[in-house]
Amino acid sequence: TEEPLFYDDHSAYVLQAERVELPEGRRHVVGKVLVKVYGGEQEFYRYGERLRLRGTIVEPPGRRVPGGFDCAFYLRSQGIDGLLYPKALQISSLGDGDTGWLSAAALALRSRLVDVIDGNLPSPAAELLTGILFGQRSKLPEEVQENFRSGGVGHLLAVSGLHVGLVAALILGLWRILGLRGKLPLFMAIVLIFAYAYLTGMRPSALRAAIMLSFALGALLLERERDLPTTIALAALVTLLVNPLYLFTIGFQLSYVATLAIVYLQPPLAEAAFNLKLPKFIRPLLTVTLAAQIGVLPLCAYYFHHIPVGALFFNLLLLPLMAPVVGLGLSGALLGLFARPVAAVLLFPCRLLLELVLAITGLARFPFFYRPLYPPGAVGLVLIYGLLAIALYFYYRHRRYRQEVQKGHLDVPEISPVTDLKQPFVRKVVLFLSMAVAVLLLWGYTLVPFGSSRLVVTYLDVGQGAAALIETPCGANILIDGGGEPPHQGDPGRTGEMVLLPFLRREGIRRIDLAVISHPHEDHFGGMLPLVGEIPIGILLISPVQGESPFYDQLLESAAVHDIPVESATAGRRWSLPSGLLIETLGPPQKLLEGTNSDLNNNSLVIRLSHIKVSFLFCGDIEDEAVRELLRREKALGATVLLVPHHGAFMEAMPLFLQAVRPQYAVISVGVNSFGHPRPETLADLGEAGVKTFRTDLHGSVIFHSCGRTLRVETMQKPALAQ
Repeated sequence: TEEPLFYDDHSAYVLQAERVELPEGRRHVVGKVLVKVYGGEQEFYRYGERLRLRGTIVEPPGRRVPGGFDCAFYLRSQGIDGLLYPKALQISSLGDGDTGWLSAAALALRSRLVDVIDGNLPSPAAELLTGILFGQRSKLPEEVQENFRSGGVGHLLAVSGLHVGLVAALILGLWRILGLRGKLPLFMAIVLIFAYAYLTGMRPSALRAAIMLSFALGALLLERERDLPTTIALAALVTLLVNPLYLFTIGFQLSYVATLAIVYLQPPLAEAAFNLKLPKFIRPLLTVTLAAQIGVLPLCAYYFHHIPVGALFFNLLLLPLMAPVVGLGLSGALLGLFARPVAAVLLFPCRLLLELVLAITGLARFPFFYRPLYPPGAVGLVLIYGLLAIALYFYYRHRRYRQEVQKGHLDVPEISPVTDLKQPFVRKVVLFLSMAVAVLLLWGYTLVPFGSSRLVVTYLDVGQGAAALIETPCGANILIDGGGEPPHQGDPGRTGEMVLLPFLRREGIRRIDLAVISHPHEDHFGGMLPLVGEIPIGILLISPVQGESPFYDQLLESAAVHDIPVESATAGRRWSLPSGLLIETLGPPQKLLEGTNSDLNNNSLVIRLSHIKVSFLFCGDIEDEAVRELLRREKALGATVLLVPHHGAFMEAMPLFLQAVRPQYAVISVGVNSFGHPRPETLADLGEAGVKTFRTDLHGSVIFHSCGRTLRVETMQKPALAQ
C-alpha cells in the first residue's frame, strides 16, 4: 500500500492484510503489516501487487529500555499493526491488487520524477535532491543524513512549510509570467499545493503547510482577513482527524512548535534586531530562523539528548540556497518528463548548489556542532514552554499597551502593564520561583547530587549481551558490563550509542563511580567504548585475563588517555559503602583457570552486591569449570537475585549452583542469537528450583527496587509475570 523501500541488506513493504490462513482455517482480517525481507537472492515487488507470504506475524516491540524508543507506538502511529520477516522463498506474487488510482498515479509520477533526477545528477546529489523535494531519504547515505541532523538542518529533508511555501511561490510566479490574473490562478495554486503535498506522502508537516497556505490564498480569494492562529489550530485539527496518534509523534510536535515560535517569537526578535541596528537585509532571515530554533530546542534536548549548537549558522547559510534548489530541481524534473535536454540544462546549476549544500553540511561532522546534554524531564519541558509563554504574554501585553498610548486611548503612559497587575509583588515572586524550579530541575542537580533511599538495579535489554546499572542509596552509580555487538555484526560500540548513553542521560546519571567489565568479550564491554570521555568514570575494574580483541585494547587506551584508573581484580576484594552496602568479588581465583573450554569466559569477574537482607550476584559468562571452582571455594554464595551465567547456556553444574545460591529471582540477559540461548535445560533447572525467571528478550529491561529488606520487580515489557 506504500512505495517499497530497498536498502543494501533488505527490502521493506507495507502490506494491507486481507486474510490469514491457519491450520484451523481461514480468517479475514483488517490491518497493516510491515514486511522486511533480508538476503541477496530476492525478487522486488511493486506498489499495488498482491502477495502471498508464509511466516510468523510478530507484534511490534514496545519501549524496552527506560526512556528508550517505543517501536510499537511509532509503527501504530503509521498505521502498522504487525511485523513479518519471511525468507525470499516464502513470498509469491498473486498479480495486481485493487489500489486507489490517485495513490497509484501519485507514486508513478514521483517515481518518474526521481528517475529524471537520477538520470541527470550523480550520487549523492541525486539522492539529496530527492530528499529535499519529496522527503525520500532511504537512498541518501547515512553519513549525509547524520551531517544534516548534527547541523540542525534535518528539516530541509522533511517536506515542511519551507518546501510547500517555495512551491507555492513558484506556482504563483509562473502564473504572473504567463499573465494570468483574477481568482482562477489563486484557486489553481491551492489545488496544486495540495497535489504537491499528496505527492510527497501527506506527512503532518506537509499537510499543515498546505492547509495554512491554502487558507492564506483563500483569504485573498474571498477578500477576507488572514488569521494565523485560527489557521494553525485548524491545520492541527485536520491533521489529528486524519490520525490522532500524530499528536504524540516527534515530527508533529516539532512542526507545530516551530510554526508557533515563528508566529509569536519572531516579532519581539525582529524588534530587538531593529533596535540593535542590524542590517535590514539579514533581519528577516535571522529572526525567523532564530525564532524557530529557540522554539524547537527544548524538544530536541528532550527527545534526542543533543542540541545542534551550529543550527543558526547552518540555517543562515543553507536557507537562501533552498529557493533556487527547489525551483531548479522541481522544474527540471517536471520538464524532464517531456524533454530530457531541458532537464539537463536546469539540473546542472542545481547540481552545483547541491554540491555546495553537501560541502556546508559536511562541516557538521565536527563534534562541536552537536553537543550531548542531559535532557529535561517532562515537568522541565512544560516549565520551559510555560516560562516562554509567560514572557511572550508580557511582551504582547506591553506592546498592545504602547499601541493604545500611541493612539491616544490612554492618558498615563508612564504606568507599565507589568506593574499595573493586581498584587504585583506576589505575581513576580511566583514567576521568579517558577524560573528557579525550572533551572533546578534542568541543571541544578549537576552540582548537587540527589541520593535515593532505595537501591535500584536495572538489567538493561542490550540484545545478546549484558549490562546492568546499580543506583545505590548513597548516590554512587555502578555499571556492570555495557553490552555490545560482535565485530562481524557491526560496530561494537553501537549499543553504547543507541542504548546505554541515552539511558544514562535520561536517568540523569552524570558519573559512573565504578565500571566493571566482567571479561573482554565485545558483548560485555563494547557498549562502554563511547562512554569513555562522555561520562566521568571513577574506576574501571577488569578481569586479569588478557583480551584478544583490538577493541578491548582501544577501550583500555582510551581509559588511560582520560586518566581513568584501571584495576584488575580476583576473588577476595571487598568494598564497603554507606547505607549498609557491600561489594565483593568471588571470582576468578587468584590463580586463573587455564585449559578450560573458554578461559576468557571462566575467568569472568563474579561480583556480589549485598544491601541489608537483599543481595545480587553477577556471574559474567562463567561456565562449568568456573562454577565448580566457586562451589569448591565459597561457602556463602547466597543471593536474592541471580544474573544467570553465560546468557542461559547449558551447564551440568547448574542444579548444584542453584542449590548453593538459592535465588528467589533470576535474570537472563539474552537477545537474538545462534547459540540457542537460553537453553531449555537451563530453563528447566530454574523452574525445578522454583526460581522466578525474567528474560530481557521477553520482558525487556528488568528493574529491581529495594529498601534492603523487600524487593519490587518492574519490567519494560508486559506481562511482567515471571516465565
